[in-house]
Amino acid sequence: MPQNNEYRSFYHDQLQFDPVSDDFKLPVGTQMTPDLLTNLIQEHEQTRVPRYRRLEAAYDTKYLIFGDQKHRKPDYRPDNRLAADMAFNMTQTFEGYFIGVPVDIRIKDNAKAEYLKEYAERNSQEEVDSDLSEMCSIYGHCFEMMYQDDEGMPRSVPLSPMSAFMVYDDTVLHRPMYFVRYYYDDEANIGGSYSDANYVTRFSDEGGDMAETDVEEHFFHDVPAIEYRQNRTSRGLFEGVLNLIEAYNKALSEKANDVDYFADAYMFVKGVELTEEHKKDLRDYRLINLYGDGTDGIDCVFMAKPSADATQENLINRLEVLIFKMAMVPDITDDAFSTASGIALKIRLMPMNNLARKKELKFKAAVKRRLRLLASYPNKPFSGDDWQQVEVVMHRNMPEDLESEARIAGQLSGIVSEETQLSILSCVENEEDEIERKESERQSRAESLSGGYPTNRTEEKQDEGDLHEGDEGPERQEDAR
Repeated sequence: MPQNNEYRSFYHDQLQFDPVSDDFKLPVGTQMTPDLLTNLIQEHEQTRVPRYRRLEAAYDTKYLIFGDQKHRKPDYRPDNRLAADMAFNMTQTFEGYFIGVPVDIRIKDNAKAEYLKEYAERNSQEEVDSDLSEMCSIYGHCFEMMYQDDEGMPRSVPLSPMSAFMVYDDTVLHRPMYFVRYYYDDEANIGGSYSDANYVTRFSDEGGDMAETDVEEHFFHDVPAIEYRQNRTSRGLFEGVLNLIEAYNKALSEKANDVDYFADAYMFVKGVELTEEHKKDLRDYRLINLYGDGTDGIDCVFMAKPSADATQENLINRLEVLIFKMAMVPDITDDAFSTASGIALKIRLMPMNNLARKKELKFKAAVKRRLRLLASYPNKPFSGDDWQQVEVVMHRNMPEDLESEARIAGQLSGIVSEETQLSILSCVENEEDEIERKESERQSRAESLSGGYPTNRTEEKQDEGDLHEGDEGPERQEDAR
């Protein structure tokens, strides 16, 4: 379908075309061939990769202002090139809030829980999850590729969309068909692999044409890759404000140029002609000389252009506010955050929390797919439909007002259940476990106060009361003798 030429993104001015962000789709049952693989890789490089490069450059503080030769000023004029590291700053702020606390994987079966814990430790899963989340914020989406290590154990690795992509079927189920990963060697030859539901096939075009070089089974019984998305449209965290960041960098640079200009103002000498020894180069010495007959009216002043300081400051401040506001990531270094109460802080973080909630839904669904692939891998206690019994819990990393939470929880005593009271406290991770610990502590204190004797003697009293009137127990009969 032809693109609508009426509406353009900021990419069109920088790249001369609007990149494609749609998924690769093929009809169900399509077989991968060398020609199809070549076409998919070429389409990925031409229509997707330029966008990823632009986003990656912004994250690495590589902005257009540093390479703008078209608007470069002459050598004798100040030409500062400054850029604020806003894309990196916003990403780190959001990632610390979103996944600063590791993902919590819970399952009630102890053997299965131990297996998942061992897998997470072997795979450095906290670091993998952190990298996946960060790449989602930069590129809008990324991939986790499952593989079998040298010891025959399942592992995974995070991959950016710069050199990997997923191919889905064209049905409403949107099921993965192939996962492709490629690279270029030192001689610019393409190599890599693609995976389907059963096999990993390696390929190379070293001989001139794309050819398959090796095939092996991967044992995950599905395409061994997971796509993680930032949101439904795979839009990067700072992608929508890149144009504002570029404008901010330009305004900041011009502000620095004006500072340099006033530091190197031209001297204006009127009414007397200076010798060549006094004015060798007007550009180097920043000197203007106007002279006439006589010596009357000789004047010597520094020339200063009209100040635009207020206008520049207003523009810089407006752009800074808009960047953080439109990205929905607040500037947490602002003084208002350090003095805000618990409720006020949550209100200020609400836009970022809404953003994180959208990402959390996508992230948890992707983690569930990872667990399903692990459950399909043979020879382990975690198998079959066990992945459906796993609870994936994510926590926000933010300062908590425990004093306020404790006060509210106390006020709810007698109104709601104890479990609901505990759920209000951010320091309590699992309400049921906390209730069990409280009961265990209560029993321990009661036993210590009773000196080890049972605190409930109802049964003993009942046994004594069961003696019929006139009956004598063994001890009384012995006393009677």
